Amino acid sequence: MTARASAELPAPFFDFAMSVLFVFVALFMLSTMDTPRPPQAGVLTPKAEFLIELTWDDGSASDVDLYARGPDGKVVYFGSRRTEVMFLDQDNTGNGNGGVADRREIVTVRAIEPGDYKFNVHAYRLSGPVSVKLRVLKLNPYAVVAERTVTLDTQGQERTLAAMTVRADGSVEAFEANVKMVGK
Repeated sequence: MTARASAELPAPFFDFAMSVLFVFVALFMLSTMDTPRPPQAGVLTPKAEFLIELTWDDGSASDVDLYARGPDGKVVYFGSRRTEVMFLDQDNTGNGNGGVADRREIVTVRAIEPGDYKFNVHAYRLSGPVSVKLRVLKLNPYAVVAERTVTLDTQGQERTLAAMTVRADGSVEAFEANVKMVGK
């Protein structure tokens, strides 16, 4: 080999190394770029502060309803599905929901509105005794506020299963209550 030939050998290696380096830098830049997408008109990002979940025996033909009363005194239920801050996201009517065996009703509280909240269950239609469970979850940060399970055995039966006081800072305290909301 001549001196000139040995000096030319590194050039292809240098080109290859630079190409590999360029690819790695480009991949790194792509992976670290955070390009927010512009919001689409008419599309809302759902946000919830509290989630109230009522469940009962899967596959049951019974229709159990969740009633939620907020600090403004307004009640959310199947006949009035929302207020300014509370929404009935799902109403399950037992066998009236087609092939869906999961028995669940959900109310969300989508803002911190200080005051007292009360949550009732109502046996709208029973096919027999049914075990119902109510959970009140604080989502930001996550915490279980209340959880209670009871058996409903009489059609028209109504029970207050949870109540809470929400403060302006978002903190919450559960308390016992017994209120009627059906037919009010």
